[in-house]
Amino acid sequence: MPFTSLHSTSTMQKINRLPLSAKAARQLAELTLRVTSADNPKAEAQRLWIGLARGIRGEIQKILAQMSTGLERCMYCEDSQGTDIEHFRPKSTHPDQTFIWANYLLACARCNSNYKRTRFPLDIEGNPLLIDPTIDDPVDHLLLTPTTGIYIALDDKGTTTIEICGLNRDVCARGRVHTWTTMECLIPLYSTALSKGRLKQAEKIMDVLREHPFQSVRSRMSRIFQESADPALLLSEDVINAFKEHPDLL
Repeated sequence: MPFTSLHSTSTMQKINRLPLSAKAARQLAELTLRVTSADNPKAEAQRLWIGLARGIRGEIQKILAQMSTGLERCMYCEDSQGTDIEHFRPKSTHPDQTFIWANYLLACARCNSNYKRTRFPLDIEGNPLLIDPTIDDPVDHLLLTPTTGIYIALDDKGTTTIEICGLNRDVCARGRVHTWTTMECLIPLYSTALSKGRLKQAEKIMDVLREHPFQSVRSRMSRIFQESADPALLLSEDVINAFKEHPDLL
């Protein structure tokens, strides 16, 4: 008896953007018009953002939390709880994007304030060199190394995102390694619990698998099983068998 399925996504994590309420979307559109028509858009954007009504700010935060992986994890590092409404395109350099729903991500204070801040590098054609997980599939730009927890960049966008967001900082790399070990233990345990009819135990294990920090680790394991010519090089026999018996783990 399988329980709630895990989403099959990619490293860092591809995020599906949910819609705002019609009222909130209308309010953001009105604020955007005020910014773009102001004599000083940057100053107006800053003033309006500081005074943003608690209700609409709360809705934005709530929906971003629903979009994020694990237990409201930061959309960049996946380690800490997402606490900040992050402007992907900084409002200091892109004031016209201050009240655009598609420009909001959920980030932890460390990623937002200590690492990314207002940095927003562009390529020679003016395209962002940072991964937007609601648009880009991070698996196209990043590869997670299971034994070290380190991301390897696959292109310039991956390289820039690792550096700007501090994705390979030691606490995150170690956390991914520890999560890999945790998943190696829990995935076979889920299979065993089901085979012995321990449904409540299996449900608890699935909750941990679904809500654990560093969901990119679980996603990487899933991709190795599904796409590798020899998954046994990185996955244990118990994990492989559990995946075969219970596709809901993928």
